[in-house]
Amino acid sequence: MDNWKQRFVRRIIHLRVYVVLLCILISAFFLFSLRDLTVETHLEDFLPQKHPFIQVQHRLIDTFGGLNQVSLALETEKEDIFNQNFLDKVVRLTEDLYYLEGVNISRINSIASRHIKHVTADEEGFFVERLLRRAPDSWEEMERLKERIKMNPDVYGKMVSKDLKSTLIQVDFESDVKTSYIFDNLQELKNKYEDKNTHLYIAGRPVLEGWLNFYLPRMFFILGISLLIIAVFLYLTFRSKRGVILPLVDSSMATLWGLGAMQMFGLRIDPSTILVPFIILSLGISHSVHTLKRYYEEMKEPGKKSKHAIVSTMSHLLIPGAACVLTDGFGFLSLLIVPLATIRSMALASGLGILANFVTSFMFTPCLLSWMRKPKILEIEREESHKWVDGFLAKLSIFSLSKRAGTIVVGIFLLICLVSVFGLRRIVVGDNTEGTSYLYSDSPYNQSEEFINSQFGGTSSYYIFVESDDSLFEADKLKLIDKFQSYLMDEVPQAGSSLSVANAVKALNMFMFDGRQQYYSLPQDDDTIRQYWFLYTLSAFPGDYDYLISRDECLSNIKFDFRDHRSETIDLTVDKTESFFNKHRHDSLEFSYGGGDIGILYAVNDIIRRTIIPNILFIALLIFVYVSLVYRSYVAGFILLLPLFISNLIVFSLFGFLGTSITTEVLPLASLSGGLGVNYGIYILARLCDEIKEKKTTYKNILHNTLITSGKAVFFSGFIVAAGIAVWAFSSIRLQANLGFNLCLALILNMVTSLLMIPVMVWWIKPAFLFGRARNRLKRIKKVTI
Repeated sequence: MDNWKQRFVRRIIHLRVYVVLLCILISAFFLFSLRDLTVETHLEDFLPQKHPFIQVQHRLIDTFGGLNQVSLALETEKEDIFNQNFLDKVVRLTEDLYYLEGVNISRINSIASRHIKHVTADEEGFFVERLLRRAPDSWEEMERLKERIKMNPDVYGKMVSKDLKSTLIQVDFESDVKTSYIFDNLQELKNKYEDKNTHLYIAGRPVLEGWLNFYLPRMFFILGISLLIIAVFLYLTFRSKRGVILPLVDSSMATLWGLGAMQMFGLRIDPSTILVPFIILSLGISHSVHTLKRYYEEMKEPGKKSKHAIVSTMSHLLIPGAACVLTDGFGFLSLLIVPLATIRSMALASGLGILANFVTSFMFTPCLLSWMRKPKILEIEREESHKWVDGFLAKLSIFSLSKRAGTIVVGIFLLICLVSVFGLRRIVVGDNTEGTSYLYSDSPYNQSEEFINSQFGGTSSYYIFVESDDSLFEADKLKLIDKFQSYLMDEVPQAGSSLSVANAVKALNMFMFDGRQQYYSLPQDDDTIRQYWFLYTLSAFPGDYDYLISRDECLSNIKFDFRDHRSETIDLTVDKTESFFNKHRHDSLEFSYGGGDIGILYAVNDIIRRTIIPNILFIALLIFVYVSLVYRSYVAGFILLLPLFISNLIVFSLFGFLGTSITTEVLPLASLSGGLGVNYGIYILARLCDEIKEKKTTYKNILHNTLITSGKAVFFSGFIVAAGIAVWAFSSIRLQANLGFNLCLALILNMVTSLLMIPVMVWWIKPAFLFGRARNRLKRIKKVTI
């Protein structure tokens, strides 16, 4: 008598015309919806909008304009920058930046900027003029400019390098300006002003994102090679056209559905989430390999029709397949709790695409197979011709039943767990390199960052938002701001420079005393400070200091530049900031931190720290509960979770040993690794259950048959996907290479632990859900002759 699974599959096959047509129509709809799909990086997609630091960032932007910083360093090969040709380039480059769309004009800082002034004082007040309006055309003017630059602590060392061979220009863009626009225009300026004697180095978050967009074709090329390798190994596995075409078609269909759903929800795909299609494809191929392996196994019976083989195949795989798809899909959807738009896009596209795998792998593909002619006996024999795999799995089944197997396996994995603890303790959340970990150290971007960080204050900004009940131009308020600047510069080694309204007042005091640097300090009384500021505003342009203080003099910012954005530097900076303001308070001042690159990265790292463990635990709980319900046994959940726990422990410990940092791009690795790992275990456990129900004489035969059927499918599905991903290690993009290595390692470890540990644990525990609950049944199995 047919069970409900067979009736369900027969119904699907009966309606196969409608099922296939419906899948094609849905695919066509999603394909049409993807016609406008663009891969574009938007800074706000990387920001946890509700994090306190991001709220400070928004307040800074609302008050002082966009803070999306880019640093440009112009270097000369000649003796120094004080030659007419080079300075003319500085002037023209600075002016070109003013004309870019979305630029924050008040935050273009260059020796040729309109608000960078030289000040002289006399009995009538201050005389204010631009530091560099045009390139000097005489030796006297050039020497005067050099003297003015070297006397000003806010210019010399900050905008002009100490060796006088390069100058720094910093420009901020509004947050809504497209990365591609910024990158393309800056590259045009680079081509315009570089020559054999002049080099232009460009760094900053928008530029990095632009380089990632630039490298996208290479990423797609690597993904194309991965797909080709997977197709080759599918052919070597099945030795048939259907064995290649069907897995790729149904997996691609699920991928299309996932991306289409993401587009419908208004979410974007960017370079850091470009691997989403491959995630769905990998899981879909894993299911297809199991389906086809079981199908060929069923077709070995003489006279069996393709339709009957499909019914038998899918009735056996329906429950484990549904378990795999649901745990995988909801595991990825759990990433929706991460408050980052880029991760939510990945979670939604991957989760819905994986859930679609149930339709494509367990409905669409079986319907197509039911129409196909019966495979020739030669095709079936070719599919089963992997004798070396059968031999390896047969030896593995014998080893699993030996008395020493349990002791050896448990001992090895306990040792691995012990060593892994040391690796876990070395894990770093956030970037762990001086440049960017997305690209190799010899990439143009990292070389630019290295140069700017070595010659100037740095490329990573950090802002403090300052609010006052009344005017900030009071001695005690400015002294507290200045004290904090000095404190952070002393306490954080990577802090390269700082700037605030206190610097402006100190500079005015210095100019009042003929530019003598010993007077670069704050006046002691409020009246002098207010007089300086009043006299300056009489002679200067009204908006000269809009980038530092609001017109009502109640809002200001303190800016630091750091020479790296490593996690260690970020954490130390925030800790020292918090420590200072806990000890030093002012009744009329409120300090809010932290904005800029350092504040943003701290917020992102904070989100990762707070979500990665709950996410992994949620996936584990989901797997445990669902598997326990399917098999009506908590032991089943434990048997599947233990290998998964060990393989993930090894993978994440290697992150620590190899110095690979945990970033937003690594979060989906836990979901994918867990998904594929539990898939392998579910299919092996399901086949064991089927074999035991057929009442084989000995557990040796049961295990042997399980491993050379489902075990072989696990081996090939893991090997096929791992081989495709392994090619990523040769990518010129470090992000893709690291993800490829870690994913490949995770797949292999999950495959090995599933094949090795599950048979051993089943033999050791002899769970009731497999062997029956009656004591006499357990006793009889224990007496089986191996």
